[in-house]
Amino acid sequence: MKSYQRLLIFGLVALAFTALLSPWAAAAWEQFISAHAGWEEYRYPFSRIFDRFFMISGIILFFACRPLLKIGSLNQLGLTPRTEAARNLAVGAAFAIVSMASLVMVMSLTDVFVPFFRLSFSQSLARCGKALLAAVAAGFVEEIFFRGIIFKGMREDLGRFRGYLFASLFFSAIHFVQPADDALLTGIDPWAGVRHVVDSFHPFLDLETLFPGLLGLFLIGAVLCYAFERTGTLYLSIGLHAGWIFSLKTIRIFGDFRRQDLGWLFGSTDPKIVSGVVTWLGLVIVALAVRQFTQKHARLFAVREPS
Repeated sequence: MKSYQRLLIFGLVALAFTALLSPWAAAAWEQFISAHAGWEEYRYPFSRIFDRFFMISGIILFFACRPLLKIGSLNQLGLTPRTEAARNLAVGAAFAIVSMASLVMVMSLTDVFVPFFRLSFSQSLARCGKALLAAVAAGFVEEIFFRGIIFKGMREDLGRFRGYLFASLFFSAIHFVQPADDALLTGIDPWAGVRHVVDSFHPFLDLETLFPGLLGLFLIGAVLCYAFERTGTLYLSIGLHAGWIFSLKTIRIFGDFRRQDLGWLFGSTDPKIVSGVVTWLGLVIVALAVRQFTQKHARLFAVREPS
């Protein structure tokens, strides 16, 4: 059994564990809050309690089951060699930020986005600092998981085409798994966690609305897989991923959208920008830039073709 298969099974086990135990944790927290006057501000919706319980239980289970998961060495995950790590990180981030800046310029020229400083200098700096930390953390963690484990394992098992297809589709689809509401849980409801998991897939009931965003994220996933494949390490894809997250989190520091619906060019459905045709074309250009950058230095990682 491959590392990605073991990890997916582990994720399902952690999810089932959370679904069964999180309602009791929510009930216990509600009792604790009720017994302490002035603590009402710490009364959280069940979705948030579920997420925190999943994160904490996942970490505990990960360390408890680590020998069984056999995640692999740094080299197997795509984190070595590090000889060009800084260069690839910087170039990836530059590609992402320049692509987003170009997109903002096009939106400004088409009267969709109005550039101006919305916040004070100190607020802007603080917002950028938080965005940078979130981008770096998400870039490293998600690239290790989605590219270093999932894509690499699927490519070895299923071949190049299906590896790209299923890994990118999985990366895209998982972004739309979200709770249907933020309701508080009152009393003890043992099946609340199970219902929460089922309800989290409600966006997939409206595939027509979901498709543009799903396609945009699929293309992002494919570009990140391509960057990993061309270099043999994760650093270029980490830079791209982090750069895009940073740009999306800071774009409204430097202006605002004129309307909620950005249209088919820039995103009429969530996630905005990602679901726009202009962004899809921009991702193709980024893929070509990755190809050009890695043309003389490409080191396609060795794979075992399926028999």
